[in-house]
Amino acid sequence: MRPPTAAGLASAPGDDTVRDRERPSAAPLLRARALPAWPFAGLFVLYPVWWLLGITPVILPLLGAVCLFLMALRGSIRLPPLWWLWTGFVIWMTASAVMVDTPGRMIGFAQRLGAVIGATLLVVYVYNARERLPRRRALAAMATFGIWLVIGGYLGMLLPYERITTPAMMLTPPTLASNEYVVELLSPRFAEVQHPYGATSDFVRPSAPFPYTNAWGHTFVLLLPVVLALAVRSTRRVRLLLTVGVILAVPPALATLNRGIFVGIGVGAAYLTLRYLRRISLVRILQIALALAVLGVGVFASGALDRVTERTSTSSTTQDRASLYQEAFHRTLESPWLGWGAPRPSATLEVSVGTQGHFWYLMFSHGFVGLALYVGTVWGLGLITARYTRRLVDHESMLMHTVIVLIGVTLLFYGVDGLHLVIALSCAALVVRPELNGPTNRTLRASARLHSAVPAPHTLLGNPSGEKGEVDGHRRAQQ
Repeated sequence: MRPPTAAGLASAPGDDTVRDRERPSAAPLLRARALPAWPFAGLFVLYPVWWLLGITPVILPLLGAVCLFLMALRGSIRLPPLWWLWTGFVIWMTASAVMVDTPGRMIGFAQRLGAVIGATLLVVYVYNARERLPRRRALAAMATFGIWLVIGGYLGMLLPYERITTPAMMLTPPTLASNEYVVELLSPRFAEVQHPYGATSDFVRPSAPFPYTNAWGHTFVLLLPVVLALAVRSTRRVRLLLTVGVILAVPPALATLNRGIFVGIGVGAAYLTLRYLRRISLVRILQIALALAVLGVGVFASGALDRVTERTSTSSTTQDRASLYQEAFHRTLESPWLGWGAPRPSATLEVSVGTQGHFWYLMFSHGFVGLALYVGTVWGLGLITARYTRRLVDHESMLMHTVIVLIGVTLLFYGVDGLHLVIALSCAALVVRPELNGPTNRTLRASARLHSAVPAPHTLLGNPSGEKGEVDGHRRAQQ
């Protein structure tokens, strides 16, 4: 080996500079790193923690900010189909803040806007996090929230008059702590207890971990197809656990006395039956019919239908809703562009206009333009995901597509909060996003070219395989 020369020794300090130049900087490594799954999974898996801390009203914008930071750090952000329409709604909703007339209503408006923006960022994150957040992991995270939903339902049945005082409530200034909406969010109760005139006893309707029972019922309806989608390619043991979970969810679901649950399940079952009608065997049809018959007998024997009938006959909820819908439409005509910014007290009833169904909330609070942008996005994604599932090759995709179909119907009578948006729009994003090993069928490839800026997967991967190869590749990616 040649001994070092004086010139070489003199230049030794400069070697560190050369090595520093050759060492890759941290920024490119961070940009090349795959997006982690924990911001999305943490929302659902750790939801009891957020609930007990009292930060569920702000958890979506907080996690959305984290997702935006991670996506900006990595770069190359792709947007789901129709996202320009959804962005238009977010902008229009923000503009309608000028119509809010009181500080109390502005608090509610800020919370709802933050939830929408946070949900938007989380869905974009799901669309881009293909490496670390495959379908099954995303479905498992959402299905885990179903466990907390069932536990909250039983808490409402066993401790209906209890509520918790969260650390967030303790730290809230007295001026805000006196606001009824703030109390419902930061000091959540386990159930809504109602006793309308003429009722023989209290109606105990579980709501935890949500402030209101209708939110519990809507979440149950949206999560049911998610659980079924997770079971499609699960092991026998996982399917057994999921089946037990669904059975355990039935008592609190019936205890909510929520007619929307029956409507939502009926719509989903009817839609799937129509889509699979030509492909399903007679034996399978008879099996499904038998299962539905057993379920119907169980519901009838439980007395839940009698309680639902008693509630509707003593509380006049159907007539009240019809009156509120008419009032919402006529008052929106007075401010058709931006709406009124937030729900307002009814002129004839004790509830506020814009609180009995998200469709009517959108129309009343954000005008006809905001309604068109929101509904156009949801229904448009329903049509696009229907094209992706046209060949019925991927049952997982079909069930996730059913979620967006359901929310397109249930928003007519259910409220839609930020968590519902994350569930429904994430399912749509999982259906339409190109997977690492190619799409599930040829229609996905064609739809991706038409409806998003993402290049076709075969051009990215250099693997223009046939349909069978695409299906097999997709299955390998999910396993």
